[in-house]
Amino acid sequence: MPSIVFKPAKKQALAIRNRTINASDLLEAHFKQIDKYNPKINAVVWQDREAAKELAWQIDKETSVGKFRGPLHGVPVTVKESFNLSGAPTTWGDPCNIDNIATTDSDAVARFRSAGAIVFGKTNVPLNLVEWQTFNKIYGTTSNPWDQTRTPGGSSGGSAAALATGMSALEVGSDAGSSIRNPAHYCGIFGMKPTFKVVSSQGQSIQETYSESDISVAGPLARTVEDLKLAFETIEGLRGLEATAFKNHLPTDNRTKLSQFRIGLKLDDPESPVDNDYLNKLDEFVQNLEKAGAKIIRNKIPEFDNGLHFMIYLKLVGASDSAHFTKEEIKTLIDGVKKLNNDRVSRVCGTRFEGLSLLHRDWINLNTQRNRHRLIFDEYFEDIDILLTPATGSPAFEHDQTGPRYRRFLTINDKKYPEMAQLYWSGYSGVVGLPSVVGPIGQVRGLPVGYQAIAGHGRDFTALAFAEAVERELVGFIPPPLCL
Repeated sequence: MPSIVFKPAKKQALAIRNRTINASDLLEAHFKQIDKYNPKINAVVWQDREAAKELAWQIDKETSVGKFRGPLHGVPVTVKESFNLSGAPTTWGDPCNIDNIATTDSDAVARFRSAGAIVFGKTNVPLNLVEWQTFNKIYGTTSNPWDQTRTPGGSSGGSAAALATGMSALEVGSDAGSSIRNPAHYCGIFGMKPTFKVVSSQGQSIQETYSESDISVAGPLARTVEDLKLAFETIEGLRGLEATAFKNHLPTDNRTKLSQFRIGLKLDDPESPVDNDYLNKLDEFVQNLEKAGAKIIRNKIPEFDNGLHFMIYLKLVGASDSAHFTKEEIKTLIDGVKKLNNDRVSRVCGTRFEGLSLLHRDWINLNTQRNRHRLIFDEYFEDIDILLTPATGSPAFEHDQTGPRYRRFLTINDKKYPEMAQLYWSGYSGVVGLPSVVGPIGQVRGLPVGYQAIAGHGRDFTALAFAEAVERELVGFIPPPLCL
């Protein structure tokens, strides 16, 4: 295993500054890693190696005279295909967009570059970013590096698979339905969904909308929490339309020990039951937190109707996706769900598809209900630092690309559930815009699984501080067996 590509991005940058490696050689090490593992995984789907080499050579010249661009000086990184990178295609996996070549950088890419990173490639996504699998007709299928018969997650599946195999030092993804958190969980890395709006997603689009899409956020993925924090600090900041009058005010959190945290628990729910082996692993994790001195507060969760909360999320996340669907496509989806005559599919998938044609007055009513729940969360986090939940309902599942997503089921504890039912764990915090970090806790049946650490609104650095304490005292990233 080439050790340099698995070292934290922060240490890679430090090695360049200390001249123990130059940027050109570090970049070549990542290219070699891609050449070795990408044919098996198919995570990195676009590269401009010549431009990257030219930039690395320039950075080496600057390093030789003591000139440094920023904290990511010379570090090779990739970004999710949906983010504009000047000169690269932005297709969202749709063949209709195959000739859409970006002429400017997204805010996330521009901020990575301003920090000195070499943004050399893009990673795979599902069609229109609406799957927990990563496949499309342009780039093909991305596989989980722990088991190539399984999904790496989605929609930032290429991002997570690239990081887990050392093909990239850092990544930026997006998340409305666990699209950062789910791949982090499936691939055994760290992923962060920031507080809504605190990271600009400008340039993550086919046609610029000039505003943040409801619920969806841009956020970082990394192999260490220190890198996750560094990437977040690099890309954090509002989009231009809002930055003229506002700025983020995120409180710092300097806690370093698990014994300093008060942790609430929500480890299961009838809306999306959790695999028993995964639940046992979460219980073991909670016991280890308690042994480390963390104060575990049981039987205390935000007091609202969980079923209603899920339905609010499904309709609003459906509404946020509506621009990608025609009236005819929406009708086809709703009619397809009805033909299945399955109560669970109708409750989950049908509700989400109803959101695709939501009237504005209905959106306003749902938004009012959402804000009531946000205030309940605010009250809850007066006495709790972190609410610990599963990341999803199970470890990574096997590739299944047959038919529309609403026809696909997962077997959890010997019962079949709509695959989309696992959205419950993403919407729980996502619909009210709360920050959360997913990090690894070990393996179940040879597959990585993780925790989800939810913090109060604007308390992004609390979620990061907790995750860093977990990594320091208990468990962190390990490379997949493929790379050992």
